[in-house]
Amino acid sequence: MFGAGLTFLAVAVFALILLATPARIQDGVAVAGLNLGGLTTSAARERLQASLPAQQILLTDGARQWAVSALELGVGIDLESTLKQAADSPENTLLPPVYTIDLVRAQTAFLALAAQVDIQAQPGVDGRVMDAPVMLERLRVDVAGEIADGAMELNMIAIPAPVPKTTHVVEAGQELALIARQYGVGVQDILDYNNIADPDLIYPGQVLTIPAEGDYIPANPPPPPTNIGKAIVVATGEQRIYAYQDGQMVRTHLVSTGTMVTPTVMGDYSVYVKYRATDMSGPGYYLPQVPYTMYFFQGYGIHGTYWHNSFGRPMSHGCVNLPVDEAEWFFSFAEVGTPVRVI
Repeated sequence: MFGAGLTFLAVAVFALILLATPARIQDGVAVAGLNLGGLTTSAARERLQASLPAQQILLTDGARQWAVSALELGVGIDLESTLKQAADSPENTLLPPVYTIDLVRAQTAFLALAAQVDIQAQPGVDGRVMDAPVMLERLRVDVAGEIADGAMELNMIAIPAPVPKTTHVVEAGQELALIARQYGVGVQDILDYNNIADPDLIYPGQVLTIPAEGDYIPANPPPPPTNIGKAIVVATGEQRIYAYQDGQMVRTHLVSTGTMVTPTVMGDYSVYVKYRATDMSGPGYYLPQVPYTMYFFQGYGIHGTYWHNSFGRPMSHGCVNLPVDEAEWFFSFAEVGTPVRVI
């Protein structure tokens, strides 16, 4: 009887010791290369907190590279979920962290980085600009996969070199349409700029002034869809937006409409809703808090653009991009119901 009591007491003491001993992570368990094997949850938490926020992400564009911390890029660690996975794992398990992503912080980082990354197009030199919406969407969809190897290739958009304002000497047999195509401008622009009434009346040796692409405001803007009240016309061929009041043009500016892969819809529509700021997403891109947005058909809208400054050429995923200050003007000008014609 006495021996049985001692045995029970010993078992109870042993159980108490086990309960009082902190659980430890199995040997060989590592998170993002950090060995947590043999550590208590508390010690593992301290190690993760000290090491992972300093993780470096190498952003690349071909041979060009920029190192940023994961924290700068809005990448954080869900410590409790990561620790639970580590505690539940068998020996010699290699685990990725459970990441979180702050997309607003990531957006701020990409926009700040654009000052170093973007190469603005200049006469004779093509440009390259970061496609921030696509970068944000990649992080939103799979942040762990994107930074698993510590590197992330930047999505870039190629920008053709602009055609400078110049002169052209007409050669024998040249037609005005071919000259316009050579310089990337409209025939009517050349006619208006040189005060030519008949495009057939050009002659060899004639010196034509060629306007810079996007620099010239046409003397004959496209007609509005109505001559009563307000109206907006988006001319995709010119990459230009026009505002009309009672049939008279009151403002125009360069825009960026959809690319060939993601074109802007054509036709007659009207503004059906307005947002001072709204999140936008679509196949392969994400944009938080897009300013001064006016939707005119499904997910197609006119809005401010803070992620690039390459207006005058197709750049968007289908919307009509404007500089933020110009978007604010058009937002204040147009009401819900304002006709929008896209040509």
